[in-house]
Amino acid sequence: MIDYLRLSQLDDVLEMLWAEGPGILMLAGGTDILVRPQPFAGARILLDISRVEQLRDIAVDPADDCLVIGAAATHEEVAWHPQVSRRAQLLAQACRLVGSAQIRNLGTLGGNLGNASPAADSVPALACLDAEVVLSGRNKQRRLPVLEFFTGPGSSVRQPDEVISSLRLPRQRGRQVSFFLKAGQRRGMCCSKASVAFRARSHSDGRLSGVRVALGAVAPTVVRVPEAEQVLEGRRIEPRLIDEAAAACSRAARPIDDIRSTAEYRKAVVGALLTDGLFRLGDKMKQRRRPRRRRPR
Repeated sequence: MIDYLRLSQLDDVLEMLWAEGPGILMLAGGTDILVRPQPFAGARILLDISRVEQLRDIAVDPADDCLVIGAAATHEEVAWHPQVSRRAQLLAQACRLVGSAQIRNLGTLGGNLGNASPAADSVPALACLDAEVVLSGRNKQRRLPVLEFFTGPGSSVRQPDEVISSLRLPRQRGRQVSFFLKAGQRRGMCCSKASVAFRARSHSDGRLSGVRVALGAVAPTVVRVPEAEQVLEGRRIEPRLIDEAAAACSRAARPIDDIRSTAEYRKAVVGALLTDGLFRLGDKMKQRRRPRRRRPR
């Protein structure tokens, strides 16, 4: 027997976690929990936090100019929020590719992290955006880089008395370019077999700086690829560099064979995804730099 409890105030949630933490299963959207064979195994209390408004806010913190996204904000809310589109287009792109419309309207950003799946679509984007996870407990709070939150498939550093309360995204300066691409069984409504997120600052001469590359579903956790980032840092996009960066991604992948795909396919496809994204991005950047022709009078 399990008790169901819905709370609407964050302080009440934190008090409940402090008192009953190990026996609590938190529910926001439920899109990952409710499909498990034994979704409530080991839990005494199902704690519904979907109505906690403090966990749903999306706003800019004037103190440090960070974009703060509440953990209970849904993928759909994140995907189309003006501040996210303006400051973190990469995250908006990733959230628009999560599951189906029904999943996006129920599933939450915090739930995507809390489930700790290496195939989570939002995490590579958050990694490229240098996001921090905020964990809150009774009379305590801590922040850590998003990739330090995960310890393996389905596991994280979150303690039983803590809740993921928000994500903090620092402001990115200059003209930002980015893309998120995934490979799945279908074009949409599927779990990623592999995914690639990319972000960089684009300069007027075509050079890139602050390059970030992250891979999903090809290792026990989402991984950054420093080797690929170094290949592209301070350089213009060109075929030789694309090939080198793609090869670095394939080397960085440590996938497994499972019901969705083979390790061999995943290692190959992450390189192909980066190649596709960089060629498209390179074409767009060339068009921007091309001088406009004046119309004859």
